[in-house]
Amino acid sequence: MPSQHWKALGVLISLSALAISCSSDSNQSSAPIVSDNSNQEISTSSQSQTDAISKTEDKETPISFANEILPIIQNACALCHTGRGPGVPHAKLDTAAEVSAYAFAIGAVVETGFMPPWPASDLSVPFLHDASLDVSQRESIVAWVQSGAPVDVEGTTQLIPTRDVPFLKTYDQELIADNFYDGEIGQPDEYRCFIYDPELTETKYLTAYEFIPDQTEVVHHLVGYKVSAEYRLAAERKDAQEGQGGWSCFGSTGLASDEILTFWGPGTGAIQYQDGLGLKMDPGDFFVMQIHYHYDVEAPEDRSTFRAVWSTDKNTKPIQVQTYTAPAEIPCAEWEEGPLCDRDNAYLYAQAQYDGIVQADGILEECGYTPDDFAQMTNGIASSTCDQPARFEGYISSVLGHQHNIGASFRMTLNPETPDELILLDIPDWDFEWQFAYYPVEKIYIERNDIIRLECVWDRSLRPNNLEPSYILWADGSNDEMCFAVIMSYQKD
Repeated sequence: MPSQHWKALGVLISLSALAISCSSDSNQSSAPIVSDNSNQEISTSSQSQTDAISKTEDKETPISFANEILPIIQNACALCHTGRGPGVPHAKLDTAAEVSAYAFAIGAVVETGFMPPWPASDLSVPFLHDASLDVSQRESIVAWVQSGAPVDVEGTTQLIPTRDVPFLKTYDQELIADNFYDGEIGQPDEYRCFIYDPELTETKYLTAYEFIPDQTEVVHHLVGYKVSAEYRLAAERKDAQEGQGGWSCFGSTGLASDEILTFWGPGTGAIQYQDGLGLKMDPGDFFVMQIHYHYDVEAPEDRSTFRAVWSTDKNTKPIQVQTYTAPAEIPCAEWEEGPLCDRDNAYLYAQAQYDGIVQADGILEECGYTPDDFAQMTNGIASSTCDQPARFEGYISSVLGHQHNIGASFRMTLNPETPDELILLDIPDWDFEWQFAYYPVEKIYIERNDIIRLECVWDRSLRPNNLEPSYILWADGSNDEMCFAVIMSYQKD
């Protein structure tokens, strides 16, 4: 979980500890308060008697932890908060007793919708590993907490996750760059490319992988590329030129050829292709990891790693990766003013920051727009949409969307405004800290001329107040924006 989310959860956990310390037994509900009114008339109607009996039974029949609460916790919480899951350092829920001990915090984050994280809405196609809770599940947890969090199983009962873990329990290789980068606080956004070499001597298929960011406070996001062996010397020359660990690489790797392998943002976790699928890698092929650093805090050199699972099965179906973009054109609000509110000035500033590489104009042209189409969006809310041909044929393995920090909503639709319309991914409340790859339950086949529509909305009120007012463009910086999607797919049998 991202650090700021853990800080919020930490406050709730502290409150939980206080509540527990004030209770003699967290597994026993407190005695109900009974009003003594000797003058109250006793109703003789059958309806009143039925209501009284019903209320008594409700009080005498507590919510069953074993039958109602445990299944929810095991499906929605256990995969992150047991074993070596990413949530364990902050809230360890290996046993029933530990769940009860954290009950106050669990109730608070569940009631507010803060946990469990699952940004995709029900408008999306159904996904595997869905961790979302419906209203009745949230109400059950809150009611259980309010009743004193009783546990009707042994406190030592182990929690067993019912969903796949978001990290690799086993892997074949852990790769790390030869040189590391150590930036300085306050420096501009930096994109560094690093060689991660699996040292392949035979054809293999990458079937699962996980990027492990080291300095999480400064690693903003990553784009991973597969690069053919013929470009290894060119990559090594770039790697040796700057002497700082990796090389500066805005936009892409800077090599003559590369193929996007993956995208990582906070919350992404491991990528595990469905059985029988993998990314084909030939002898000598290697990875280049483009890591976006944002040094708004001090941090040691970054030693991020990449874990890989391989298969040599020649029957493995190769994974294809397609990317899609839509414009990000966000004018200053009508109450903002400054030199960077002029788009031309903002564009020149971005070019100076990113070695002249700014994709905003190219994306506008590809989608058939000009800046004038967005010029009236001055109420603090901006949006864009772009329809593009799919450019591939095959079944969808997974989908992923990406925006930056002022993103408000994201949607990707297949064949919009037709009888075959299908919303592949809808995120109505964008959160940069939770960027998942989503795996559809059903097989969805895409044809080359099908249309993929991206829709993004941004809210300028989410922008930090200490930043100079500026027209926001599609560019590489943390305070710039993007509207970006990935579809991973595979061919028919």
